[in-house]
Amino acid sequence: MAEQTQLKEAPKDSIEVELGPSAGQTKVELDLDDAPFLRTEESRPPATAASAPAVAQDASATDNDRRARKKKLLLMGGAALCVLLLVAVWWFFLRTPPPPPSEPPKPEVIVVPSAVVPQGPEEFIKEFTPFLVPHVDAGGVTRFLICKFSVLSTESQTVPELERHMVPLRDAVYFYLRSKDSAWLMDVRNGAAIKKDMVAILNDYLARGEVEDVLFESYLNE
Repeated sequence: MAEQTQLKEAPKDSIEVELGPSAGQTKVELDLDDAPFLRTEESRPPATAASAPAVAQDASATDNDRRARKKKLLLMGGAALCVLLLVAVWWFFLRTPPPPPSEPPKPEVIVVPSAVVPQGPEEFIKEFTPFLVPHVDAGGVTRFLICKFSVLSTESQTVPELERHMVPLRDAVYFYLRSKDSAWLMDVRNGAAIKKDMVAILNDYLARGEVEDVLFESYLNE
């Protein structure tokens, strides 16, 4: 061939291409710095040592951020605890307790007065010792009238007056009962008359007060 292509060894970062004969050679030189895509993997510059401190700086910054966040959380927790303590002290020691709830109004109670029952006069009662009065019946048999009674009065001075004249009063009552027939004394139809006679006998001996009734507790003929 008339034309020869001669490749000369060029520097590492350039490629010389010679075309045609030597007299009319056209030399083209490519600078690899301007064409980085022509470089091989081996021609790429190695990583500089400055990248290692950058990684260390990033790790250090991350640790500092963690410490800062942890410190911030501790400060926030301490502040919250202080607030809780202040609230507790205020609640238990400084807080004014609320006033007790007011009682609801009590219902009005209307008292209707009951009818006044007129009370009778006070009664005073004096009890006599029982009387034992003998009687002979129609068959000739002796029987005894056992009579126990009390007297009633509405005057307070009657009882002391009866006690002062008790002996003559008992004798008068005894002779009255002794003078009556046994059949007449035991007849229930004569009860009102016997009471009336005894009241009259007792009042004859009283200077103050008055006997108003005689109350029989027992009246037997044995």
